[in-house]
Amino acid sequence: MMSAVPDGPTPPAFHFPALEARFGPLTPADAGMQSRVYRAGELMLKVYRRSRGEHLQEQRNMLRAGMGDWVQDALEADGVEVLVMRRFPGHPLKASEVLPALPQLREVFIRLHAIRQGHVDQGKLRERLKRFRSALAPYPLEDLFAAVEEPLDQGLLDVPASFCHLDLWQDNILVSEAGQVLVIDWTRAAYDDPLRDLALFKTGTLDMLPRQDSLDAALSMLPGQDAATLLRFRAYLAHTCLHDLYWFLMNEPYAFEGQKEVKLPRARHTLEALAP
Repeated sequence: MMSAVPDGPTPPAFHFPALEARFGPLTPADAGMQSRVYRAGELMLKVYRRSRGEHLQEQRNMLRAGMGDWVQDALEADGVEVLVMRRFPGHPLKASEVLPALPQLREVFIRLHAIRQGHVDQGKLRERLKRFRSALAPYPLEDLFAAVEEPLDQGLLDVPASFCHLDLWQDNILVSEAGQVLVIDWTRAAYDDPLRDLALFKTGTLDMLPRQDSLDAALSMLPGQDAATLLRFRAYLAHTCLHDLYWFLMNEPYAFEGQKEVKLPRARHTLEALAP
C-alpha cells in the first residue's frame, strides 16, 4: 500500500533492525489481515504476515500492470518478506470522489483488460459456487445462484481471460489532493473475466453511491452494452454478492445478518434491472 498515514489508531510497531539500518526509521502507517505497512521517508514498506512469496507475486503483478515505476525492491529481511514502493501522498477513496475518479479508473481497467491469456477457469468458478451453496443453503438465495449457474451451464461465461486486479474496493484506490488516482494492493491480481473485475469494483466501490447511481456508473464502465455482455456482468454481480455473504458467514459471522440486509436488496435491484 502506498498511502499516507490514515486517521485513527496507529497500528502496533514491530522492530525490524535490518530494515531500519537500510531504510531508516519505520513509522507504522496501516495494518490489514495480510500485511502491515510502514513509511520510511518517501518509501512505503509492505511487510507480509505470511512467508509465501507474496512480495514477489505482488511485484510481478505490478510490473505486468505497468506500475514498475512504483516498485523499488522485493526482499527478505528480519524474518519477513517485504515489498518496497514509492510513497503516494493520497488517502482512500471517499464517496464524494467516486464519480470524479471514474475516468482515471476506466483507463486502468482498459489497460489491464487488454492483457489477455487463456480462458476463464470454469472449474474454479464451479468450485466456488459449490462452496457457496453448501454454506449458504439455509438462506433463500436461489435467484442469485440461478443468475450465475444458468449462463455458466450454457457456456456463456467461457470467454478469454484478461489480467484483473480482483480486489478493487475503496481502500485500494488512493486519491491525492490534486485528484490523481492510484490503484494499490495487487496481491490477488490474476487472469479472469474482466466483467468479474468490474463486478467487484461495483460492489466494493461504486456501491458507496446511491443504488441507481452505482448501477449507472458500473454500466458506463462496461466494454459494451450488448446482451451477452450484460448477461455476463449480471452473473458476476450475483457471484460477487454470494462471495461476500459467504465470506462474512465464514470469517465474521456476527456481521453476517447486517451485511445480508444491506447487500441482498441492492444485488436484487441490479439483477432485476439487468434481467434479459
